[in-house]
Amino acid sequence: MTHHSTAIIAIADGAPSSKPNPVNALSAPVRQYIFTSLTAALNNPNIKSIILIGRHDCKGVFSAGADIKEFSGSSSDGGSSVTSSTDGVPTLNDIAHFMESSPKPIVAALTGACLGGGMELALAAQYRVADGTLKYGLPEVKIGLIPGAGGTQRLPRLCGVRHALDVIVRGRINCSAKDGLQFKFLDGVASDDESVLECALRWAGWASALPAVTLDSRRLCCRSVPSDTEGMANDDMCEFALQSVPPVEKGGESAHACLKAIKASFELESFTDGMEAEKNLFNDLLYHSLQGRAYRHIFFAERSASSSSTKKKSLPSNQLKQGKGIIGVIGAGTMGRGIAISFLRAGYGPVTLVDVNEKGLKAGVQYIISTLEGEAKKGRIHQSKLDTIKSSLKSSTNISDLADCDIIVEAVFENLSIKRDIFSKLNTISKKPTALLLSNTSTLDVDAIASSLSPPRRPYCAEVVKGKDTTPETLDIICSVSKRIKKVPVVVGNCDGFVGNRMLHPYSSEATLLLAEFGGGKNGLGVADVDGAIGGRYFGMAAGPFMIFDIAGNDIGYMHTHNRMLAPNTLSYNIRREKGLIRDPKTGKVGPNRSPGMRYTELADEMVVKFGRVGQKALKGWYNYDKKIGKGRKPLPSSEIQELIDKYSTSSPNRGRKLEKDEIVKRVLFPLINEGFKILEEGIASDPADIDIIYLYGYGFPAWKGGPMFWADNYAGLPNILTKLQDLHKIYPGSEYFRPSDLLKKCVDMGLGVQEYYNTNGMESKL
Repeated sequence: MTHHSTAIIAIADGAPSSKPNPVNALSAPVRQYIFTSLTAALNNPNIKSIILIGRHDCKGVFSAGADIKEFSGSSSDGGSSVTSSTDGVPTLNDIAHFMESSPKPIVAALTGACLGGGMELALAAQYRVADGTLKYGLPEVKIGLIPGAGGTQRLPRLCGVRHALDVIVRGRINCSAKDGLQFKFLDGVASDDESVLECALRWAGWASALPAVTLDSRRLCCRSVPSDTEGMANDDMCEFALQSVPPVEKGGESAHACLKAIKASFELESFTDGMEAEKNLFNDLLYHSLQGRAYRHIFFAERSASSSSTKKKSLPSNQLKQGKGIIGVIGAGTMGRGIAISFLRAGYGPVTLVDVNEKGLKAGVQYIISTLEGEAKKGRIHQSKLDTIKSSLKSSTNISDLADCDIIVEAVFENLSIKRDIFSKLNTISKKPTALLLSNTSTLDVDAIASSLSPPRRPYCAEVVKGKDTTPETLDIICSVSKRIKKVPVVVGNCDGFVGNRMLHPYSSEATLLLAEFGGGKNGLGVADVDGAIGGRYFGMAAGPFMIFDIAGNDIGYMHTHNRMLAPNTLSYNIRREKGLIRDPKTGKVGPNRSPGMRYTELADEMVVKFGRVGQKALKGWYNYDKKIGKGRKPLPSSEIQELIDKYSTSSPNRGRKLEKDEIVKRVLFPLINEGFKILEEGIASDPADIDIIYLYGYGFPAWKGGPMFWADNYAGLPNILTKLQDLHKIYPGSEYFRPSDLLKKCVDMGLGVQEYYNTNGMESKL
């Protein structure tokens, strides 16, 4: 398309009609189209200037960046679409260099997302303009890479090292047009009465009228990195930024590489040298970084998790999918409050919080309001939106006030009879036959809850549990709503504990049993030893198991770390009682479901029943707490817990021994992995990547290890896991969770990782 003497190239025109490309990903066909169009424009004597835009109608995005599916995982696969190509299709680097050296001015007209490779192409243009919808950034660090098409060299030269560090090392994706003007990324912004294309045409006209020599000053490859406007040395800024990135061995490989590349922009003699340094760092991460593979595994797993059960079906639209609907939440406790806040943030409303306890209801409402007001003070919510949200929040002690709701979420504590009673009432109260009745249960059978409904409605929870009567339409709506309230939905099957909590049971059980076996005396294994091995300082979980149990509540509760729900405490006393495992404190009789050969310790039972050590809320759990120290959250050693460990380890032949951190990791995490394999065998989860997403976003598993199943495949090694489990099951036949999964044995026999097994065999979901 041309306008007088200006060629207009729309990135969207490069996508094959058979492959929709709403984000203008820079795939091979798109890159070829851009390169061919640029060549034609440069060879046309009637064309004096060029505009690169996302779409001709100025809607949607400029480009969300490279097509990550094209990134190779090994050097033998042909390289990446960014730095090298073996099929003759120009890479992003080829196009960027071609644009930058253009003898005719190129104006990048930016709308919506301008990210990654898209931003790198914009940097290669001689001029950049945008409208108010622009959000620019270079998020490659979040998928274990660095910008590889000149971003680490051109951005510091254009905007300075300070802004480059902010955008590249942090992986920002939300820089606005206002930011762009402030940091000189943009030359202009479209006025209210013109489109970004009209603005770009003005700039193209001015640029084409200037002497040709002017273009040299616009080419970033010809510039040097400027001094900081606030007077700080560029090298000092990089050293300061280094303090805020994770260590290399704790997921920080890509962040450290970003810093090295940015430093190359001002330390090396030329732009060419800097580009060579960027290329080497990029390729090293792409081909050799296991952390990078883990981050990219997460990227793809997250995008596929919620769509696997409905993506092949054409489903009707629904107002809930559009962010509209009346919401009810039953239970003003921790979970109910959090659920209500999520719906309010997403714009649903009115949202009515119901609790029969008037005092608890009042406290819940106050917590919600104060939390949202705190977010407004920090600039996370605009004041006008806060006023709307507050007016949308309603409260009641009468469940009948939820009659007109489109979604009702039950968030009371874990008791099947209470939940069934609530759903039975909802079945009568709810006026809308299409209303979704959801349960926040963490371990209870959703079909058992649904059996109280007549006819049965479709129950779901945080993991989107597909019950026997669940329809594809309902799954689709719930997944859409989950995304709108900024949750990652994963469709799973119905069983005790579903996926996350079922896997957590052997993890939590073995952590406690280690204390009873190896604890005792001054030299024995302690609570802090286990937490130290599993937590952030060694393995990398958000916190160690005992710290998490105290946060959650050792009677019953939910874990919260860094304002993110981690998991229900499946080691809690009440849940063990529901399972029929504890000794009755009145009769002394052992629970009916604790078989004579079961490996079990009553250490955790006694600490709750006899000593009331229920966790941080009581200032005592597995640790002691003091309100004057760390706001009552800093774990302190407990002599009382040590006495209990001494008591329950008395008869153990291994009493008084320390274990190496690696051995603790194996003893606690290998059973969790094994349970994941059994879950896959039974079809409760449809893909190993789904389990990884659940544990990454729900249980604080370190992202740089990719999730438990990715870690099993790529870090621990399935043959090692199998051998260890076989050895442990011989020693501890009373721990069924050490019995190796048939699927695990099959993968080892075939020499495949579990993800490779699923990919190779084209496993169909049973959900």
